[in-house]
Amino acid sequence: MTHSILRPLTLALTLLAACGTVEDTGPTRPAGTTHTISGFAREWVHFGEENRRSVDVDVAFPDGSETYLQILGHFRLDCPEVAGGCDDWDRYGSLRVVENAGTENEVEIEIDRFVTAYKTSFGWTADLTAYGPLLRGDRTLRVFIDTWVTEGHTDGAGWLYTADFEFIGGPAPTPEPVAVVPVWGHTSFNSGDPAAIDERFGGEPVTLSGANHWELRSFITGHGFGGNDNCAEFCALNHTYTVDGEPHSREVWRDNCEYTVTDGPQLGTWTYDRAGWCPGAAVFPWVMPLATEGGQVSVAYDVEDWNWTGSGGQPYYYMSAVAVGYN
Repeated sequence: MTHSILRPLTLALTLLAACGTVEDTGPTRPAGTTHTISGFAREWVHFGEENRRSVDVDVAFPDGSETYLQILGHFRLDCPEVAGGCDDWDRYGSLRVVENAGTENEVEIEIDRFVTAYKTSFGWTADLTAYGPLLRGDRTLRVFIDTWVTEGHTDGAGWLYTADFEFIGGPAPTPEPVAVVPVWGHTSFNSGDPAAIDERFGGEPVTLSGANHWELRSFITGHGFGGNDNCAEFCALNHTYTVDGEPHSREVWRDNCEYTVTDGPQLGTWTYDRAGWCPGAAVFPWVMPLATEGGQVSVAYDVEDWNWTGSGGQPYYYMSAVAVGYN
């Protein structure tokens, strides 16, 4: 199995206007009514003669002229109704908003992350209110599941993915998210080589405008094991974002996998705790302060130093980060 490294964004980030990520807010907007918009409806994600590990859909969201108190994402993974049923294995998955899809200027902005269960279905709900400026007007959504099976395969037939977006009517939340700026697009990188990580993520200038204060939201999960310390999947390491010289660190680890609830019993090692995820569960974003005012800031990212010996599977991480601005 190979894992390609998706190109990071180079950040001369006045992407606010280009990406359409600034919401036009104002005191005269009426409150919208509660309703649900379908994004994906039991979309079969699989890999065979046709590669459908990644699937795009176009969705018409509210245009921003009305306010909503909250946006909830209701997600499900079900078993395909073909020979093989659910994939046997725990597979990495991600939902992204795609700007300029299919062009050389394509930008993927991750809004939800999950890992499939072993051979059974499950559902989850995520609060997507912070990503509200992205869920406006006509958008392209992309789901990716790292599955390698299809109908008739001995390890299953993939997954049926559903994504519904519930817009809860009411006044805008206080504070209100008004801008989403990608810092690092969805990317993967090999771990265990501190110098290479320092070179790649040593600091990016990020231009923030159009909001009163900002936070950084990031998804990080570790994968690959069998080498020293069973990194990166089964080892707890500290990760650090440094914003204008101020570090924000945390240990990326989930310690409650044994309590994961799915529709049926899981197989495999689902009870084992992991680096930021559990089989059959959503991945929670890491949220931290970024800046109280606009302007240009420097953002760097690093992982606790350790050196991979070369044994076992290649250790790697999936990471993404966005700046969210509020008024």
